[in-house]
Amino acid sequence: MLLVTTSWDDGDALDARLAALLEKYDLTGTFYITRDYRGNRLSDDAIRDLALRHEVGAHSLTHPDLRTLSLEEKRREIAGSKQWLEDVAGREAPLFCYPAGHFDADDERIVRESGFLGARTTRLADVDLPANPYQMPTTLAVYPMPFRKIGPHAYYWGKLLQPFQERAPGLRKLGVPLTAFRSWETTAHAAFDIALSRGEVFHLWGHSWEIDRYQMWEELERVLAYMRAHTGAYRAVANSALVSAV
Repeated sequence: MLLVTTSWDDGDALDARLAALLEKYDLTGTFYITRDYRGNRLSDDAIRDLALRHEVGAHSLTHPDLRTLSLEEKRREIAGSKQWLEDVAGREAPLFCYPAGHFDADDERIVRESGFLGARTTRLADVDLPANPYQMPTTLAVYPMPFRKIGPHAYYWGKLLQPFQERAPGLRKLGVPLTAFRSWETTAHAAFDIALSRGEVFHLWGHSWEIDRYQMWEELERVLAYMRAHTGAYRAVANSALVSAV
């Protein structure tokens, strides 16, 4: 049976709205939270409440490019974020998410040494269980398609086709037809259908603050409703279930 999982980065206060939306459609999320990155971060009380209903994971303390740090700084960001989050949430943070998806061999090793069971990347277009739990891929990000935006109705004309150029090649290899790229919603439907027909995992991820910036809440909800119409064909799980399923 297909495993459906979702993950959400940074720990913005809008994660509370996102968590409620997931619950409406009988889904669960893994929320990767930073301590000092979002100006409107979830409060400690909100983190504790979220951890009662969903999984929480560490996402570093300050969201740096880990590759640029010394070994001591890497350990502080990685191991320190686990300790901080577990102290706040009052429960285990089993997974780590590399900030912006950037990591090197030292980062992966320190994540292992810090006691994490796995780590999520930002790699897209994957519907298989992770071959390496410390390089966990995803299927699709919640992000405007096919055009780059700077707001809900304003476009970044200098990089207009960036989302399509960066995401379409992998999704095309997965089997998503060109006609599906007319919107993020149709792309998501196609990717989910492919995962349902021949995949092991459908992993949706994003940022609540980006969903809000681009006014994608209604679009996301329609995709979640589309997925729930297939209840019985998949099992909703947290990210850590992918590690235990390997």
